[in-house]
Amino acid sequence: MGTKRGIPQHLPKIATGIQGFDELSQGGLPRSRISLLKGGPGSGKTVFALQSLANAARERQEAGIFVAFEESPRQILANAAGFDWDLPGLLKSKLFFMDANLSPDVVQSGEFDLRGLLAMLKAKKEEIGARWIVFDGIDVLLTLPPQPEG
Repeated sequence: MGTKRGIPQHLPKIATGIQGFDELSQGGLPRSRISLLKGGPGSGKTVFALQSLANAARERQEAGIFVAFEESPRQILANAAGFDWDLPGLLKSKLFFMDANLSPDVVQSGEFDLRGLLAMLKAKKEEIGARWIVFDGIDVLLTLPPQPEG
């Protein structure tokens, strides 16, 4: 919370469309900021992110990108099929899934370069006018073995 002459200022929020969360957080996620969802496997991080993207696309016509580091986009869409979010319909105009699954062969040979992924992400963001970007399973990058120098 910022201050102006010692008076706390309201942090602008953007609704996720998840009613209980938006009420509890007094408006949603901080607007134009990075938010980290942390929790163990099965705690609902992916579902929360997908529902937020779907709600933004459907309710405010805001495009979004979902970058999947662990599961394939096909697996994620299959897992979300039980929800009434119409992800396949939104994929045609407002949502893009990027498969960032890291092949063990690529990681072991040292070919992975985050700059290439970020360049592709930037180009897609500009192409579709994405306002939301989700990195799902980004902790995979933090557990990569160090690459030998040379």
